[in-house]
Amino acid sequence: MIGAKLLIPKTLAKREFGKMANAQNEVVAAWRKAIFTSLPAKGYAGCRLLKAYVTTTDGPRRMLFLLQNSSGDSFFLMHRPKGDAVGDNMSYRNPRFAKVLQRAMETALADIEAGLFSLIER
Repeated sequence: MIGAKLLIPKTLAKREFGKMANAQNEVVAAWRKAIFTSLPAKGYAGCRLLKAYVTTTDGPRRMLFLLQNSSGDSFFLMHRPKGDAVGDNMSYRNPRFAKVLQRAMETALADIEAGLFSLIER
């Protein structure tokens, strides 16, 4: 993953970070540490979902990224607190997770196509 990039779609950042001032820095730090649990990205060939469990200044959080296997690049999708219906169970067995994931994927794609994202390099 040397040279890999992280794309943070603007709309998802606004939605997921809310008013947490340090959220983007915490997401980048978690991504750089690369301590993930992996899930299949159903419906997205050549990709995997990466979950990170972290403790932030706002308490325990769950983060989700989409990894593009061929390039090693990742796309930020979620930043949820412990106690959130999606953050507590980021698995396809959770219907709320599947719904929020689909919406996040669509939003990320729209932002990236429109050039509305921050780019972070490893």
